[in-house]
Amino acid sequence: MRFRLCRGMAFGVLNMAVAGPVGAGAVHCVALVGRDYPGVVFDLAVGEGDRVDAGQVLACDRHRPEIVFVAPVAGRVSRIGLGARRRLEALEIEVGGDGALAFDVSDALGDGAALRRVLLASGVWAGFRTRPFGHVPGAQDQPAAIFVNAMESEPCAPDTLAVLAPQIEDFRRGAEALRHLTSGPVIICQAEGEALLAAGERLEISMFCGLHPVGLAGTHMHHVMPVSRQRVVWQINAQDVAAIGHLLATGRIMGQRVISVAGSGVDQPGLMQVPLGARLADLAQDAGQWLSGSVLSGQRADYLGRYDVQASLGGLYPSMDRPFWHRLLDHLPAAPIGATLPNEEFERVWPFDILPVPLMRALAVGDVETAERLGCLELLEEDMALLSHLCPSGNDYGALLRHTLDILAQEGAV
Repeated sequence: MRFRLCRGMAFGVLNMAVAGPVGAGAVHCVALVGRDYPGVVFDLAVGEGDRVDAGQVLACDRHRPEIVFVAPVAGRVSRIGLGARRRLEALEIEVGGDGALAFDVSDALGDGAALRRVLLASGVWAGFRTRPFGHVPGAQDQPAAIFVNAMESEPCAPDTLAVLAPQIEDFRRGAEALRHLTSGPVIICQAEGEALLAAGERLEISMFCGLHPVGLAGTHMHHVMPVSRQRVVWQINAQDVAAIGHLLATGRIMGQRVISVAGSGVDQPGLMQVPLGARLADLAQDAGQWLSGSVLSGQRADYLGRYDVQASLGGLYPSMDRPFWHRLLDHLPAAPIGATLPNEEFERVWPFDILPVPLMRALAVGDVETAERLGCLELLEEDMALLSHLCPSGNDYGALLRHTLDILAQEGAV
């Protein structure tokens, strides 16, 4: 299937993918960050000062103990930060050593039950997210389909095809294994061009082209298989699929990911291989507030988010190239959070057949029922980034959406 998205927003040269040689980041600290996993209550399996190997369990979900979260690298647990009601904020690990656990993958390639056991025990299962709600799926859940996002369209995103090139066999092995986790299709979503793998039984290729947000999983699902409470699908990034293939081939986890390091504050944007949860301050000598994610949708953070493939420093524009009105606004006092006003630009960039302004208003006032009726269950935080960027109200519609989804998830669990 081929899709051409005419609506969207371009960012000039910043909309181009970042490619080129992959550098190795000298990361000294990584962290398991609690906010990366909505709905999870962590039970810790380690304490401060403990030595851990790559693949060793750090914590599990209190309500679903079979879902575990593991160390991406070997090292020593240096700090465990707890917030309100003793919820995990960050479990930090000082990187050191080369110890790694080995997992028995002998039966996993052809047996769905054995594959689930391996993915759960190794922590690789946490790479999946559900739609709706964006949660880590349950151990026995069966999705209607699995969407593999093999393209990026955000400003300064990594070139997925370039990233996958040296690990294409792992990617193909992982994609074929995903068929054992669902009775529906496994849909590879990629940019137009040569297919990453050959389509086969329940293995489909969907090609997209157009402007951002054409590269978001929410856009793909909306045009291929819209979700609802009755139809749950999973999404996973292409690099996590390659990590599954690597695990099945070697019995060891792949704790590294290739990300782009970019933004107006970075002199030389490029690709870098870093551990999951890498401390962002270690990625470059540039001082400033780092974003985990793109300059458009990223969140201020000290560590790389679990599902992010970008780290950004600065804004959308280099300081000398920013529009005059942007530089003028820097010298004006910040406006208070205001009303959501209709704007034809919202409709132009919005890729969903969902009314953006009514949805934004419902989220802003906390009208959960209206937000669900309008289609918020199809969305996650990154899908709202363009609306937050364009809206003069100052509202963070991604955070408002997360609050609404959490309420709806709790109501559905009662």
